[in-house]
Amino acid sequence: MKRSRLAGMGVILGLLAAAPLVRAPSTGGRTGPAAPPTNAAEVDPLADRRTPVVRAVEKAAPAVVNISTKQVRLVRPYFWMDVPEVFKRDLGDLFAPRRQVTGSLGSGVIISPRGYIVTNAHVVQQADEIIVTMSDESQCKAELVSADPEADLAIIKVEAPGPLAAIRLGISSDLLIGETVIAVGNPFGYQHSVTTGVVSALDRTIAPSPETRHEGLIQTDAPINPGNSGGPLLNIRGELIGINTAIRAGAQGLGFAIPVDKVRTIMTGLLAVRRAGQSWHGLKFDPAARDALVLEVEKGSPAAKAGIQKGDRIETLGGRRVADVIDLETNMLDHKAGDAVALGLARGDRQVDAKVTLAVAPKPDGDRLARTLFGLHLQELKPDLALSLRLAVDRGLLVAGVDKGGPAATAGFADGDVVVQVDRYRIYDLETLGNLLANVKKGDRILFYVVRGQTVARAIVSARATAE
Repeated sequence: MKRSRLAGMGVILGLLAAAPLVRAPSTGGRTGPAAPPTNAAEVDPLADRRTPVVRAVEKAAPAVVNISTKQVRLVRPYFWMDVPEVFKRDLGDLFAPRRQVTGSLGSGVIISPRGYIVTNAHVVQQADEIIVTMSDESQCKAELVSADPEADLAIIKVEAPGPLAAIRLGISSDLLIGETVIAVGNPFGYQHSVTTGVVSALDRTIAPSPETRHEGLIQTDAPINPGNSGGPLLNIRGELIGINTAIRAGAQGLGFAIPVDKVRTIMTGLLAVRRAGQSWHGLKFDPAARDALVLEVEKGSPAAKAGIQKGDRIETLGGRRVADVIDLETNMLDHKAGDAVALGLARGDRQVDAKVTLAVAPKPDGDRLARTLFGLHLQELKPDLALSLRLAVDRGLLVAGVDKGGPAATAGFADGDVVVQVDRYRIYDLETLGNLLANVKKGDRILFYVVRGQTVARAIVSARATAE
């Protein structure tokens, strides 16, 4: 009998020995509630539903904005030309030009915490008012910085009370056919809509009109509708890989985007142009470089005086790491003339510190340069003058004369035309025009956008002389 009890205890002891030893968490002799759960699903009950697409959208959505614009134009009744002069004289009020207000919708994406936003040029071009709606539904007015209609890209800026959430720029040179992409935008006014698809093809060319041709585009089957224009195309990491720009009329599942590598290059040029009243550093950067590689230093500029050289790479500004040339340029634009900016440079295998005291850029005479180069006499257009002349736009440069036989006359310019854009930049004053034309050489072909009546026309004019 005793032997049987001992055998039974041996079995029990064996089971205890085989069971894993579990220690209760030490409480230091105190008792209290159980430790909080550490299971991921309990910490985040949506963890199993937070797919890569969801995570990408959560990361990028705060940088996506909706854009609405307003255009005010003076228009006459369509039958104006057929009305006898006596009626025009006696019933002038009936046939007087009326203000017509139109609008458009589009999307954009914040590229800098300082309020710089990239979108399509056709979304904001010729707009008299630009309203940006943020992801939190707050609204603010924006100003057009500059635009490149040929590439259909523009940069606008909002003044925000604090830093904004900016998109992370990806790379489009390594895109894979079939990889997942995400479009975020404002289709048909439905704000911050998300669609998904894949990269269908690369290096596509489309021609939305006989005068317009876009090359090197990303093709995607992610649904892109009117209102998506200017919004981001994202990869699965939530990085910007393209700017949605067009859909093909009559097609299903065909959308196109401008690759981010091209966007980066064009943005560098759009941010670098001198503008009236802004500070000047005198540096030009390589737009193809991923970092801030100095391509040229203007003679006599603040950068030249600070000893910066061609080939230097700017790594820090004010002690803060510079991500790329866009980060650097938007930082520089926030400084005023007279500010001393500390830059950290890599020169070969050496680290060099430089302090650049920003200055007001020299002011080339825009009117003189336009006359010298193109035989074009211009004056700044003000709203009251535009109203008295019954012009369709109230800002720009009014053509006050054209030299007979000059390049502008050959291109078809006439008195009363209004120059609204030169190359990729909107023009409101002669100082900005002068900065654009300061380095033009004889034979250079310059693109002008001109408003005549209700029509916007393009003219390419060859310079007959050298500006310098």
